[in-house]
Amino acid sequence: MEKVIFGDKQAFLANLAKSVGKRRPSQYNKEQSERDDDEEQANSAKKPKPAWTDSDDEEFEVGDVKRETRHTGPLNHLRTDKSYKEYLTARFQRTTNQPKWADLEQKKEKADSDESDNSDMDEPLLKTVGFIDRKAKSKQLCPKSLYFKRVKDLNRATYSEGNVKSVQFHPTSTAAIVAGESCLATIYSVDGTKNEKLHNVRFPKFPITCGRISPCGTKAYFGSMKPFFYSYDLLEAKASQLKMPVDTSSEKFELSPCGKYIAMVGKFGAIHLLHVKSNELLHSFKQESHCRGISFTADSQRLICSGTRCNVNVLSLRQKCIEHSFIDDGCIKGLSLALSPSQRLLATGSMEGVVNVYDYESIYKSVTPQPLKRFMNLRTAIGDLQFNHTSELLAMSSSLVPSSLKLAHFPSATVYSNFPHQMDSLGYVNTIAFSPHSGYLAVGIKGKKVPLFRLKYFKNY
Repeated sequence: MEKVIFGDKQAFLANLAKSVGKRRPSQYNKEQSERDDDEEQANSAKKPKPAWTDSDDEEFEVGDVKRETRHTGPLNHLRTDKSYKEYLTARFQRTTNQPKWADLEQKKEKADSDESDNSDMDEPLLKTVGFIDRKAKSKQLCPKSLYFKRVKDLNRATYSEGNVKSVQFHPTSTAAIVAGESCLATIYSVDGTKNEKLHNVRFPKFPITCGRISPCGTKAYFGSMKPFFYSYDLLEAKASQLKMPVDTSSEKFELSPCGKYIAMVGKFGAIHLLHVKSNELLHSFKQESHCRGISFTADSQRLICSGTRCNVNVLSLRQKCIEHSFIDDGCIKGLSLALSPSQRLLATGSMEGVVNVYDYESIYKSVTPQPLKRFMNLRTAIGDLQFNHTSELLAMSSSLVPSSLKLAHFPSATVYSNFPHQMDSLGYVNTIAFSPHSGYLAVGIKGKKVPLFRLKYFKNY
C-alpha cells in the first residue's frame, strides 16, 4: 500500500529532488550515459590521430576574430565565447558534404569484402610482396564516350605556319613539327600548357605540303610541288636539298618503318621507291590510276596504294610487282588509306565520304572482300585517316566541311558521339596526328591554328 501511494524508494527520491530543483539521474539515465560514453570512446578510437596539432587553435574564440564593421553589421547571432575552431568546423560541415573517399567505415568495409573475396585465390608470393597491388584491374577504353580535354593550341607560340599541311610528333621526345604553306617548319615542345617554340626552319619558295620524321627521330623530310625535297638533320640543325631522280614532284611521300625507303607519289599512277641514304631510285611501280593513299606494312616489305579509281593495290618490294589487287567495296574514287600498327585492320576513304575497314589478312583471299565495318558519319570526301599506336582508335577527317572530324573505337566499331564538342570550332581539317603513345591528338587546319586534345585514357605522351 505504501508503494502504491508514495512509490518505491528511487521514484520518491527522484520526485523529491525535482521539487527541490535538482535532478537525480535514474538508473536508466545512468546506463544511457555510460553507453554514450562507450560510443564516444569507440568513435574516437576509429578516428586517425592528426599528424600535427597547433595549441593556439584551441585558445582563439569567435570574439577574437569576428568584429563588427559597417559591412557585416551587428554580430548578435554569433556566440563570441565559442571556440573559433569549432565555429569553422561546423560551418564547413554545414556547406560541404563529406566525400566518399573520406568515409573510414565505408573504406574499411570495402577492404574487408575485397580481402574475403580474394583470400582463396591469392598466392603466397602475392601476400608477402607488398608493392604488388592484387586488386588492380585492367581498364579498357570505353566505346561509348571518350574522356578528353582540349588544351592550348600546339603552335600557340607563333601561329606562323600559315595553312597547316603537316603535323608530326617526334617518336622519342615530347616535341612536334608543324609545317605549312608559308615555307616554314617549326618545332614545338608538347606539354599542353605552354607548348613553347624550340626552333624553326624556313625553306625559301618551298610551300610545304608533306612532312615526315624518320623512325629513329634524327631527321625530318619535307616535300612540296617542286621537283626536289629537303632533308633536315634535327641533331645538327642542318638542311640539305635533294633532287628527285625522276621528273616528278615531292607533294606526297611516305617513309618506311625501317627507315630505309621513301615512297614518292609520281605522275600518271607511278610510285617511285627511293633509298634514304643515297637518294637512289630503286624501282618505279605503275598502276592504272593516280595514287592518292599510300602506306607501308610493318615489315617494310609491302606497299599498299589506293588510286583515284576503286582499286587498292598491294605492291611487293621484293618481287617489285603488284602482288595483289582488290576492289574497294562501294568506292568510286579513292582518296586515303591507313594500315593499323597491329597489322590487323586496313581503312580506306573515298570521295563519297565512306570509310571501309577491312581485315588485313582477308584482303588476300578475294578480289572483292567485304569490309568488317562501313562508316558513313562524314558526308564529304575523306581527306585523312590515322590509327593510334594501339589500333583502338581510328581518326577520320574531311577538309570540305568545317569540324569534319570523327573518332571510331575498335573492336566495337562505334563512333564517339561526344567528340569533338559542339562548341569546338575546328575549321577545315587538313591533317591529323596521334602522339607516340596516343596521349595527344593534334589537328592541322586551313587556318593558322593547330588544336590539341589530351586523351585522358592514355597516360603517357
